[in-house]
Amino acid sequence: MIGALVAAELLSGTSNSSSGRLAPALPRGVVVPPRVSLSSLRGKPAAINFWASWCTPCRQEAPVLSQLSHTLHGQARLVGVDWSDGLASARSFVSRYSWSYPNLSDPDGVVGNRFGINGLPTTYIIDSRGAITQVLRGPQQLGTLRAALRSAG
Repeated sequence: MIGALVAAELLSGTSNSSSGRLAPALPRGVVVPPRVSLSSLRGKPAAINFWASWCTPCRQEAPVLSQLSHTLHGQARLVGVDWSDGLASARSFVSRYSWSYPNLSDPDGVVGNRFGINGLPTTYIIDSRGAITQVLRGPQQLGTLRAALRSAG
């Protein structure tokens, strides 16, 4: 029974096992300014997306994230975190997909490990108080991300 639940969770790409806990601090390194912190995100829901330039599924999701960033209209925030990657590769990836939203750098993977990522891409939906409400694993569609942010609001 438990195995079936775990398999269903993995297949759905959504997990609530981290729900309710406060999100760990974000990394200090910056790929795309401005530098943001959890306290600067408070007051609105946010999506924190962990990605890497070497990640094929991240390339699949990249255009969706660009589209999301242009449709939030201040109602929610989107922050990227480049995980276990080099800064030059990260900047090239960001340029390739024309990302203009804040992206931070986690070159040693320390922050991602604190969040509990176990694959890329992984998006943490954070409520207005900084608590994790959902974990979305794998490349997401625009509608899924929008719905997750609405439910966190």
